[in-house]
Amino acid sequence: MKIPAIRIIDTSGALLTEVDTYTSLYFKRSWQGVGDFQFVLPADAQGLKDIGLGHYVMLDNDGHRAGIIRSLEYTEDNRGPVLSVKGVALNGLAAQRITVPKMKDVNANPDSGEPEETDPNGGYDNVPELTKENPNPIPVPAETILKTYALRHLAQPEDPTRKIPMTVDPDFGRGMKTVWMSRYERLDTVLQKAAEYCDMGWEIYLDKTGGLHFDVIPGADHSVSQEENSPVLFSIDFESIKSLNHLQDLSGYLNLGYAAGMGEGYDRTVLKVTNEQAEPTAFTRFETFLDCGDLAITVSDTAMSLVDEGKHQLKEFEKQESLSAVIAPESSFVYGVDWALGDLVTIQSRIGGVSLDARIAEITERYESTQMGIDVTFGTAPLHLGRVIQSLKNIPR
Repeated sequence: MKIPAIRIIDTSGALLTEVDTYTSLYFKRSWQGVGDFQFVLPADAQGLKDIGLGHYVMLDNDGHRAGIIRSLEYTEDNRGPVLSVKGVALNGLAAQRITVPKMKDVNANPDSGEPEETDPNGGYDNVPELTKENPNPIPVPAETILKTYALRHLAQPEDPTRKIPMTVDPDFGRGMKTVWMSRYERLDTVLQKAAEYCDMGWEIYLDKTGGLHFDVIPGADHSVSQEENSPVLFSIDFESIKSLNHLQDLSGYLNLGYAAGMGEGYDRTVLKVTNEQAEPTAFTRFETFLDCGDLAITVSDTAMSLVDEGKHQLKEFEKQESLSAVIAPESSFVYGVDWALGDLVTIQSRIGGVSLDARIAEITERYESTQMGIDVTFGTAPLHLGRVIQSLKNIPR
């Protein structure tokens, strides 16, 4: 691994300084969420005055490994003064916006005598948008959903004061098709939930001129069972990983929701929803209440329905299961060349030679004075992660 230089860039894209005298650095990228970073350097390092809150950082000249500074902490002890710089990956810019529904027509005349028209979207920010002429829209691809929200609330919002200068890359209609709805939620949360539901990644990155771009990361299939791309196999036996860790956590798990829609009190529509194949019972049942606003449609193949929204909300409370690994320095599979964030790869267990497929959900680069390393978290793809976890459970120890 090559130790990267840290470039400091202002929001206009101008390079302010370059830092290579840091004592430690970690940078985490997330396929569907928001990564973060931290680096520590001597407080007398050259270029320190150009490191400020809100400035971009970029590793070497790679705009996909870039973030924005959120915290500066100066400390001093018997080892001398140091500056600790913390921030989030550029995906964190989405956390500065919420999903504001479309503005009402302020030019409408309430005294015209005409009956007041109701909003076909029910006060929600829907993708695709509902209209009187098209109240039952056809589901759209995941890429369209993610990029529509990015356009509406980052690049081309209805209110120009909400705009963050950014280019949303062309939409190629990739990913599974569904519908999505939101209302005054943090944009990064909405993008993550939609991405997880649709098995699609997203990112905000810098181009060579320092301009911001929004795009999706479909992820390539590098599992050993396919023949289109070169396979990538992570295994302790083959010395491509140093360690493998499996985490299970039920502390926030909920699998049965009472989704409430239109009405009040006793007359309010409430439906049971679950993402399981069969309704959970007894000790396997974890209930919650889901406020789905004023949705009137209960079940539909195309429209924004109470069932759809309930299932979307319930996805927030899934079992937390993940696989993480430390990549071996001598691995024959090179990060950024053979595999990347969001790719589907094969993991081989230490015992039994069982092959398991999983997404690369997070990548953390670590650089310190005495060691360097790459940590990888596998998971998030529902069809594949379940297979991974179940297979590991069935391996004799």
